[in-house]
Amino acid sequence: MENIVRFLFEAGSLKLVPRSGWLKAGIKNPESVAEHSFRTALIAFILTYLETEDEAKAGRAAFLALLHDLQESRTLDLHRLSKKYVSVDKKAIREQLELLPEEIQNVIKTEELQKFVKDADRLELLLQAREYSESHPSVMAYVERLEFKTETAKKLAEVIRKTDPRWWLRLEG
Repeated sequence: MENIVRFLFEAGSLKLVPRSGWLKAGIKNPESVAEHSFRTALIAFILTYLETEDEAKAGRAAFLALLHDLQESRTLDLHRLSKKYVSVDKKAIREQLELLPEEIQNVIKTEELQKFVKDADRLELLLQAREYSESHPSVMAYVERLEFKTETAKKLAEVIRKTDPRWWLRLEG
């Protein structure tokens, strides 16, 4: 149990790690890695379910999405430019996952769901860019050439690009 608690404390520290790409774009208080992972998990569940109609797979994909940037609690979030010069050893994520029971580690090793998690990650980036573009139009450059594997993600991306991110306007009457 102690290792699980250590894992949870470490995961909580992602609330303190800003997404560095948005800092480069001039966003003063960008979303944290934890915030990004939360919405990515929601998207992964929905996307996987729509593609497979399998609730169990969708749940596993959501869990994988929650963990997809976990190593950044140790490495911080590296901007795309930084990754041209620095590589992150997979040791961080391996050590983190060793804190979990083996049964959970086996769920994480599921390769078949990775395409959904990658598409969810990119869709979340697109959503965030649309939101930030209200005050920083240049951020849309980050998402000009996004590519998606699943048909559902392609359709969602098309709608995201056209939809006003101010969701509350339709509720105000």
